[in-house]
Amino acid sequence: MCDQLRWDAVGYAGNGVVRTPNIDRLAARGAWFESAYCASPLCSPARASWLTGTYPHTHGLYNNYAPSREGIEGCTLSDDAVTIGGLLKEHGYACGNVGVWHLSDDAVPAHGFDDHWCCFSYIYENLPGPFFGHLKDLGVANPYALDAPGTFRYGREMPLGNLTDPRAQRTTWTVDQALGVLARSRTDPLFLLVGIKDPHPPIIPPSELLAHYSPERLPLPGNFHDPLDGKPPSQTRRRGRVPPGSVTTEELRTVMRYYYALVTHIDRQIGRLVEALERAGRMDRTIFVVNSDHGEMLGNHGFVEKALMYEESVRVPCLISWPEAIPAGQRVAAPLAGVDLAPTLLELAGAPVPDAVEGRSLAQAITTGTAPQPAPVFAEVASAEAIYRGNHISTQYAAHVMVRDGGWKYVWNRFEIDELYDLAADPSEMDNLAASSLCADRLAEMRRLIVAMLNRNGPGLYDWCARSLTRGRKLQGG
Repeated sequence: MCDQLRWDAVGYAGNGVVRTPNIDRLAARGAWFESAYCASPLCSPARASWLTGTYPHTHGLYNNYAPSREGIEGCTLSDDAVTIGGLLKEHGYACGNVGVWHLSDDAVPAHGFDDHWCCFSYIYENLPGPFFGHLKDLGVANPYALDAPGTFRYGREMPLGNLTDPRAQRTTWTVDQALGVLARSRTDPLFLLVGIKDPHPPIIPPSELLAHYSPERLPLPGNFHDPLDGKPPSQTRRRGRVPPGSVTTEELRTVMRYYYALVTHIDRQIGRLVEALERAGRMDRTIFVVNSDHGEMLGNHGFVEKALMYEESVRVPCLISWPEAIPAGQRVAAPLAGVDLAPTLLELAGAPVPDAVEGRSLAQAITTGTAPQPAPVFAEVASAEAIYRGNHISTQYAAHVMVRDGGWKYVWNRFEIDELYDLAADPSEMDNLAASSLCADRLAEMRRLIVAMLNRNGPGLYDWCARSLTRGRKLQGG
């Protein structure tokens, strides 16, 4: 599970610039989902949903975990949450996690992943942990610390940096730990979560990989200069927004160059895992998944980072390879929701799927090579006030909820105007149709889909959605 890898930053998705040969081969030998969506475009809530099969309003993790937020409601995955790790542990698997955890105290094994646990501390707080111990043993300064030497920034956001020692690269270290687990686990059934923090900023690839990407050959996003007319006004002033004219296109291409170089590094490290499994004769009987917690704007609509409901932020790559049971060459058109992966993997592993899981399993479809029926997918995220400014009240935790159904996407915004996009006619999401009288019926139907999902699963902090319809409030404006 990568962090902040956008859906189209892999070769198999049609990106003709980025080099990801190992990931592409995995996609070719299994099933990959054209339209996979996280349940929240924010790290901790998204990760919790991938692992529990439930939405944030059910598992209760609305904001990013950090040690400084310990004890704040909505910032830690509760001890009683049921994850795929705990369920597979009960089913006879040894379960482990290396790299990123980012759901609770990184130093304490949790939720069934206690057979193998080696996670680095939340990276910006520079707390003691195995990765920082590794850097100390190398005698290398932490390249991921805020304002580390050699770090520079794109506008106000997106720190970039260079390595002085390739052994200090965090994805390399994470895969080293994963290879150690594989070497120690040759017989027992194993479920290993390899939490790759990259390409989340700071973006620090091995320097030699930058040579693969010439900035002048990187195509700029067509909607980079989106003026955000007709969009929620807060988007013009939120974190990650790069005001028009404040940076040059050359600066944006520098960010893209570093990002793609880091993606290529991730690909090479995934290749090391594949090679180890192949040498041990285990690859054919291994279910190998590559996905990301959420995406990255990377200049689209004039933004970097995430926490928005645009495709680049909420849509992710996802593939499942299992040569023994999943026919090769499948390209799955039906959307995969951020709550669908856990039940799918549980069924593939022969483990029961609890009734509390809110996603659907697509295991039968991909093992038989049949097309699953399309279904609406949902995502939700807290407000920028909660994520970036520390406003931890419940109303700010339940600020935006999205549904995609067919070619339409609707974003129900609690505090300002809503968004409605016809993705078939407007894939760049430039034209917000929420205020159009011609689309009033469509908007109302998309709202009903959200309310039906909340009624089915329990609304939690999103009970405001159902209440607003009950009171007969105006459709536009939330």
